[in-house]
Amino acid sequence: MQKIFKNRVSTKTIALGVVLIGVLMAAIDTTIVILALPTIDLKLNASPLYSIWVILAYILILAAFSSQVGKLGDLLGRAKLYKYGLVIFIIGSALCGLSPNIDLLIGSRILQAFGGVLIGTISSAVIADHFEPHERGRAFGYTAIGWNFGAILGIFLGGFLTTIDWRWIFFINVPIGAVIIPIAIYKLQDVAKPKKEHFDFIGISILSIGLLVLTLGAVFSMFDGLALREIVMFIVSLILFVIFILIERKSKFPTIDFSLFKKRIFSFSILASMFQGIASFAILFILILYLQGIRGLNPFVSSLYLLPGYALGGIIAPFMGRLSDKIGARVPATIGLLFIISAYILYSVFLGISSPLYYIALITMLTGIGSAMFFPANTSAIMANAPKDKYSMASGLNRMLGNIGMVLSFVIALTVISAVIPRTTAFAIFMGSSISLTAAQSNSFLNGIHSVFFSSMIIVAFAAIMSVIRGKEDRRSIH
Repeated sequence: MQKIFKNRVSTKTIALGVVLIGVLMAAIDTTIVILALPTIDLKLNASPLYSIWVILAYILILAAFSSQVGKLGDLLGRAKLYKYGLVIFIIGSALCGLSPNIDLLIGSRILQAFGGVLIGTISSAVIADHFEPHERGRAFGYTAIGWNFGAILGIFLGGFLTTIDWRWIFFINVPIGAVIIPIAIYKLQDVAKPKKEHFDFIGISILSIGLLVLTLGAVFSMFDGLALREIVMFIVSLILFVIFILIERKSKFPTIDFSLFKKRIFSFSILASMFQGIASFAILFILILYLQGIRGLNPFVSSLYLLPGYALGGIIAPFMGRLSDKIGARVPATIGLLFIISAYILYSVFLGISSPLYYIALITMLTGIGSAMFFPANTSAIMANAPKDKYSMASGLNRMLGNIGMVLSFVIALTVISAVIPRTTAFAIFMGSSISLTAAQSNSFLNGIHSVFFSSMIIVAFAAIMSVIRGKEDRRSIH
């Protein structure tokens, strides 16, 4: 019995370690590329408005394919698909580093993104497979360490490696993959048997096209605003979603099982996650615009002011996750969202033309605490209230709505900012180009930034409402 227990603990530790390294690599790539874009433009002779697709193409794939990957995980095996994700991500990273021009770099990023979709979507299901419901909050807290410290490493490595050779921001993943992939292949096994169902080609195809059209329309609106092309794309995506729902309700083996939303805790937890994503993903973008556009800092120094929040969030996330295991998600997740709201209020009050920059470092600590309280608790609530044979589907839905929220967050932020400065100027500032704003432009720009914080604060408030009304849960009663 003791031997079985040790083996079980060992399996849990290996699963958690493999997932942690996977999300660490994915998180590094979210910040490391931003700092390298000006150098990539110079070395590959690319324009900023084209090279931004190195970031946007990655986001596009994440938003368009997360839910479908979740369904595949339930059919083919969660651990198996996670291993494929690691391999694809590392191959994509190597090809990015070898790319001789911007077109091949963007294409390689798309391949890398498919690996990132598998890693990001399946990771929650792998954790749910290996940990009991009353243990998952702590486990998701540890994966939050991966996301937070990955972002920190991305900032430091991005600034350091770009001075050597920008290609190393992608090559850095290769030795990590060389270590973790063999461990995953030989040690990470599927706990639950894959479901024996027919593959829903029609449903997955319609959903994929609908999500791709939606997110592509949203990305185009970042450049052009809400023009005729974008309106048509949004209408087409809406029609496809309606068709998808009508087909799926009659399907014996649906891509998305809408009965999942009958559970109050599951449905409101996933809505809280979506609203939080819509509100918060573009805040990093806005803060970098402020630090670089108004305060004149370079991308690396700008990012250093954001580190305290990431560091504090990474440190306390496992403890907050453990708390949610004991008392449920509603209280810690809601308090976490209130911390985030308070941070946005402080940003809108204290960020000025010449306000002390350490204010930002202090306020990021509030968002770090809030994120550490919200994400482990909310994710564990979603997974705890999904059937065991649909863990990947639940994880995929959560990632899909979160990624769509990320895209919409940038759209909202750029729409507000473009009322005071041209979109092209905003993109150029974000990517580290040397742009001088007049005093009048800086004041107008600052007013736009304050408006973004205000709108984000309202959206987070909706997330907090969803979190409060989700209901109380007892993790130990869930099997």
